Amino acid sequence: MTTKGISAAVLKDVVAYVDVWSASKTENYSDPFIQQLQDMGAQVSKTFNKQVTHVVFKHGHQSTWNKAKRLGVKTVSVCWVARCKENAEHVDEGLYPAQHEESTLSQLKKRTHRCMQPRDAPLSTPKRLKRKLDKMMEGLVRSSPIVSDTSPFIIDEENGIVYSPSSRRADTMAQRLREMRAQRENLSPTASQVQESELEDSPKPSLGKTPTDLSKQLLGKDSKSTSDGLTDSCSEMCSKQGLMKTDRYMKKNRTLVMTSMPTEKQQTVLQVVNSLGGFTVVDTVCESTTHVVSGSPRRTLNVLLGIARGCWILSFEWILWCLEHRQWIPEEPYELSDHFPAAPICRLQQHLSAGEHQQDLFQDQPLMFVSPLSQPPCRSLVELIQLCGGSVCRSIRQAGLCIGQYKGKKPEGTKCLSEQWILDCVTHLVLLPYDNYILE
Repeated sequence: MTTKGISAAVLKDVVAYVDVWSASKTENYSDPFIQQLQDMGAQVSKTFNKQVTHVVFKHGHQSTWNKAKRLGVKTVSVCWVARCKENAEHVDEGLYPAQHEESTLSQLKKRTHRCMQPRDAPLSTPKRLKRKLDKMMEGLVRSSPIVSDTSPFIIDEENGIVYSPSSRRADTMAQRLREMRAQRENLSPTASQVQESELEDSPKPSLGKTPTDLSKQLLGKDSKSTSDGLTDSCSEMCSKQGLMKTDRYMKKNRTLVMTSMPTEKQQTVLQVVNSLGGFTVVDTVCESTTHVVSGSPRRTLNVLLGIARGCWILSFEWILWCLEHRQWIPEEPYELSDHFPAAPICRLQQHLSAGEHQQDLFQDQPLMFVSPLSQPPCRSLVELIQLCGGSVCRSIRQAGLCIGQYKGKKPEGTKCLSEQWILDCVTHLVLLPYDNYILE
């Protein structure tokens, strides 16, 4: 998801009228798209007059839709604006026509909300995601002459991070990926609403049922068991209920972080999150963070913390497509894996270990002391080191490595490295030599 330099003359011949609202038609989302159009050189009219050449429409007024059709004005979706900005060119309007739900009202009345209904059949992986999964498989089995013994990953200039065939963890990951491809699992816990494979044999709760109702169903089902098997059945049931409660708690308390994002994009993210639900937006990546949305592919502290915690690192385009579809969609096509090759690896490790994976990148490194003068701030750098398995001490006398400039006296043998060493190691998920990072 690379964004080219945007010229102010991309849409110089466009006079646009923007009518973009939330699905409930209670919140006006027009302002961020007005700003983006103006940044690309388009004129934006506050009224729908004869000079208007384009209407950007989403859940807008019926009168706007009728007038656009009557006058033959080009009516486009919000994704047309995003694509023009991404490609830095005037994109064909026919590829992104606006949809109006009033015209298909009878069909919508028959349709249920996909994100609300439990599914009996597993979701199939879209073709685009399957191709990406196949590509990852090819990377896993590809051999390389430069296998490192200090890290389960190696860097390849063409393909980014590749698993080391000598790593037992790599074999496990490769086997798991084969199973995922065979079963056509969906890698996105958001889009699939976290399929609970452990609960396949238990009745799935419908919308109106509480955990109490579910436990009654489970107890009724197990009541036919013998007395010897009753204890095992009840303990298994309690275990499953515990998993459900934990999963429900995690969904309710998931947080999303925005980074490298101008104000108008932040407003769009906040409005989409408020409309679709499922997340709380916070300023800094924390234990509950599952998604980091970046306005541009810059390496920020939040991005690195997100990588270390196994979060999704996504482009802003994911938010726009979620707005277009009116639900959270699969994240993988919008993952910034080209810019941050460690991100999908850490995310998969976290996903396959049910959130219990601990990075061990700095596990075998000496005790580290982080200078109070460090940039990024000492507290954030300490958190990043510890998330990646490193050990940090409060006194430089105990340290084997000092991170950042330190003006005081250092013990003999203690190496002083630039903070950049930590940031680069986490970005590529590989231990880099000290040589280029030593501070005098």
